[in-house]
Amino acid sequence: MFGPIGYSSTSNIGSYFSALIEQTIAYEHQPIDRLSQQKDGLEAKVGVYRDTQTLLNDLQALAEDFKTAGAIFGLRSATVSNAPSGMTVLTASASSSAASGTYNINVTTLALAHRVSSDQQLYTTQALGLAGTFILGGAAARDASAVTTISNTVTGFGTAAPASGQRELGTGDYYVEVRENGAGSGDWEFRLVDAEGQAVAINNAGQSGTTSDWQDLADVSGGVFDTGRGLTVNFGTDPLQYQVGTRGDPIHPAARVSYTAQGATITVNTNDTLQDIANAINSATYADGNGVTASIVDRQLVLTAAQTGAAHTIAASDSSGTVLQTLGLLDGAGAFKHVLQNARDATFTVNGLTVTRSRNAGLDDVIAGVTLNLAADAEGHSATLTVAADTAAVRSKIDAFLAKFNEVQTYLQTKAGVTQNGTGESATYTRGPLADDSLLRRLRTDLFQSLTASVSGLPAGAVSALREIGIDLDDNLNASVTDSAKLEAALSDNFDNVASLFNAVMDRVTNVLTPLTDESHGSISAAIDGYNDEVNSLDDAIARGEDQLNDRRAALTDQYAQLQALLLEMIYQQQQLSAFGGLVNYSA
Repeated sequence: MFGPIGYSSTSNIGSYFSALIEQTIAYEHQPIDRLSQQKDGLEAKVGVYRDTQTLLNDLQALAEDFKTAGAIFGLRSATVSNAPSGMTVLTASASSSAASGTYNINVTTLALAHRVSSDQQLYTTQALGLAGTFILGGAAARDASAVTTISNTVTGFGTAAPASGQRELGTGDYYVEVRENGAGSGDWEFRLVDAEGQAVAINNAGQSGTTSDWQDLADVSGGVFDTGRGLTVNFGTDPLQYQVGTRGDPIHPAARVSYTAQGATITVNTNDTLQDIANAINSATYADGNGVTASIVDRQLVLTAAQTGAAHTIAASDSSGTVLQTLGLLDGAGAFKHVLQNARDATFTVNGLTVTRSRNAGLDDVIAGVTLNLAADAEGHSATLTVAADTAAVRSKIDAFLAKFNEVQTYLQTKAGVTQNGTGESATYTRGPLADDSLLRRLRTDLFQSLTASVSGLPAGAVSALREIGIDLDDNLNASVTDSAKLEAALSDNFDNVASLFNAVMDRVTNVLTPLTDESHGSISAAIDGYNDEVNSLDDAIARGEDQLNDRRAALTDQYAQLQALLLEMIYQQQQLSAFGGLVNYSA
């Protein structure tokens, strides 16, 4: 007869069926696994293409810089020499618009800020017992007085409160320049410039915001234009009668206005100390260029104009009471009692031409394309400024391009080529994920050719290939400066020819790259899109397969559950028969 089936046998039935289901599902999952492997391969290719696109974009940007006028070969160096030993005299920087040349600069005086002081007080932090108000950094009320006008064009001036968020014009002379944008066009424009000819930012007529550019006179409504900075300008309303006006032009002078800014009102109470007054002065708001800073030195209140130059003198007056006079800042006639330093302009010569400016630094309107900074030790001394092509910067840009070129080529060789590992009979070979991609393999060759081939169309006798100036491929196919001396000599002696050569070479490089890198129609974007479409299709197929397997798992689970129930019933019956047989034998 059948032997008894124990508990352990019944408990193993569930595990057996579970394992059987998993084995079946694992076997039937193999097609999905193959789809996932295909997807992984495609995603790896997409990753390579994306990295390639980034590298090529970087390389193209570097190449474009060589083609852009002034971006690389327009770089200029500004070198200072012949200064007295241990002295600076001046520093300078040059933009691409600066002409190469040598400038002898002799500094007569440096610009100084106006500085005055009060009498010495008994205490700094004890109440002075003074009360009243005084005006600092301007007049009690702003004023605009016409010096010259332009008939039927700029007919007068007025004042208005500055617009919210705008700073009032500083005290000084201003010019309204007028021009016709194209002879006979009838398109009249205007702008405001200061006494040094610098364009001033004012309201943008007919638009929001401010601008220092030329503006269309047709946008001025009603003939009165509010600059938003305290000054208003009256324009004629008949364009047919407009006339040109330019600052400094003796035949067609610009309209000129003498503007006086409104000063800050400082209120003093009897319990205020000298320090309180200094704090109030420093926290006040002043017109542009009329700022004043206060300090306390040896119990004396010291006022210093915020800007240097003869035009930026401190304006101060008692308004109610005699606070400034009592402090000893002003005398009985309203003049400053103690002048520590008079306001003064910087005066210097450039190649014998005398120049005067209100400041010492940021002088960008003396030599075209050059910004000068007179040093603190410049007064009474001279130095030589040399502006030349910045060959060191050009060399640095060349090295950066070659490094990126090699990075691109190495990446393409790794990802789209076959790499040999080891030598001889033990050598193995590793295929990159895009080893079969003809596009990237061809790209390597095209880039090499664009860099090394000779250029046609250059002047007779000019160098026509990079190898002629010391740039070539080494034994490892890395682009490099193989002869630094030859390159340095070419940059020094034949700069324009080198610039033309690089422009032509980089034009070829960009011609190779553009069809690939164009975001809308480039080959790389198209390849990425194609691979992504395949990935999406595989995702759909994998999802369908997973759904089918989930249904298959549910069906198998249900099927085996029924079989398991039947087996358990049979085991139960066998156990009952076995128990019954035991009772019969015992009775006998």
